[in-house]
Amino acid sequence: MERRENFQKVKNFFDRKLAEIGYYGIIGAAEFKGVYDALMPVQKAKLEDICGERFHNFIMNGSFICIGIAFPEYAIDCIDARLSDGTIDKDRWNIYADEYNKINGFLNAIAEEIADIFGGIPIQATIEGVKVKNVKEYYGMTISHRVVAENAGLGWRGKNELIVNEKFSCAIRFASIITDLPLIHGRRVEASCGECNACLEACLFLKNKDKLEDYREHCRKYILELGLKAEVCGKCIKACYRNSIFRGKFKLK
Repeated sequence: MERRENFQKVKNFFDRKLAEIGYYGIIGAAEFKGVYDALMPVQKAKLEDICGERFHNFIMNGSFICIGIAFPEYAIDCIDARLSDGTIDKDRWNIYADEYNKINGFLNAIAEEIADIFGGIPIQATIEGVKVKNVKEYYGMTISHRVVAENAGLGWRGKNELIVNEKFSCAIRFASIITDLPLIHGRRVEASCGECNACLEACLFLKNKDKLEDYREHCRKYILELGLKAEVCGKCIKACYRNSIFRGKFKLK
């Protein structure tokens, strides 16, 4: 009963924050050890460093709170926008980039508040201002919110490697909070993409990810070449939302 009541208190707070900013979102909790065990070795080391002396207690009794905020529909439709001559409409695409930055800011602020009020350690939605020579350099800089979201039951891992939520597609950003507050935990959701390949058809790198040495590095370089206001692309997200087998079920604000 205590775990359920605690989670409801956190959820009520998060719902109030969503109402204040006018966005849709989701929240869940996952067992700390389950998340830790699912991380790649370099991220396990990072998590140990983040937790410091509290790591042993978190392994025994800890949880991750996972919060997600969904993009508004108009921003998703700005992805890969084209002018009448077929060239990229960078101004419209930057509307999506602006929302990406805005949502990250909301998530980071709310994660800080949850950590302060309920006790815990916030992990930001994204790493700002970091320059790397290869995508692999990112891996040890934070922990995977996608792993947290999976273990919290907030969606399944899609073929584009993003979390697909049953309401919001993969048009959602996440942040996390580590806590020893007793909470109920979600259960992993069974992958449901089936034969749908909408995201793969939208991206040459994803479509050939099994043939490329590291498709993520190709993706990173493409994003840099786009030169948008944020290091984003989003074509696979738009394809999932608009063209996937679940397009009639997804609903953004």
